[in-house]
Amino acid sequence: MGFDTEKKLWFIQFYNAINVNVGTYYARSVHIERGRAAQYQWKDSRGAPFWHVRERLYATEVEKLSIDPAGGAINLIFKNEEGSETEKGVPEDFAYLLYAYHLTSNEKGRAPMGFVEFHDAEGALVGRVDNRWMIIEGVNRRTVGEYPALRIRVERMDISGMTVTQTAFVLQGRQADAHE
Repeated sequence: MGFDTEKKLWFIQFYNAINVNVGTYYARSVHIERGRAAQYQWKDSRGAPFWHVRERLYATEVEKLSIDPAGGAINLIFKNEEGSETEKGVPEDFAYLLYAYHLTSNEKGRAPMGFVEFHDAEGALVGRVDNRWMIIEGVNRRTVGEYPALRIRVERMDISGMTVTQTAFVLQGRQADAHE
């Protein structure tokens, strides 16, 4: 889904399994209920990376799509996923966490995402958050392990905050003391 700045219209493009455009519809407005999307990049006519108002939506999550043939509106309703996945928070008793990025996705049409494993002081796994977009800000970290068990380790004392949503994991580091 995106906005065409020349036509001054919203559009939705449909792509098949091999990423070939199989249709485009334009409308004056777009109405979307629920669902998730990711900011999307594509190449311009010269092959350079190009960013604009565009979101990638996943067809497997759509419950209903209606398009006004007169170009008035595109309505998109996503499946209500409440209860489909138990939202796991951050365990209270972890000493460090390990995170990594999936190299492939088992879900057709979905980009691979990352996962986080929480461990106690003895190294036992005490929790896991899977299939999330990863946002890491200002965190001291180091690599551990070897491929295919390669991970990035973050000590609990280096973490000032974490946010876990249905689609993302945000990890924020502690600010260094100004006197250090």
